[in-house]
Amino acid sequence: MMKPSAIFMNIGRGPSVVEEDLIDAIKNGVIAGAFLDVFKEEPLSEDSPLWDLPNVYITPHCCDEQIDKMEKRVKPLAINAALFAQGK
Repeated sequence: MMKPSAIFMNIGRGPSVVEEDLIDAIKNGVIAGAFLDVFKEEPLSEDSPLWDLPNVYITPHCCDEQIDKMEKRVKPLAINAALFAQGK
């Protein structure tokens, strides 16, 4: 249901996403990319295809900390997402 230009972001719950479907959607241009902080199994396995997709950005699972720290971590993620959307 997302536009091909959409960028998926998950900083909530890893198991809420079917990673295989997400990988397929990104590889086939259904969506433009993803920013991921959480995964079905953590840490993300070294052989996960997510590591090799150039339009996937992976951050350490750290968005569940204190509110003041969250702003400092999510702001750069949002800025990078905006730059990615602009093709920079």
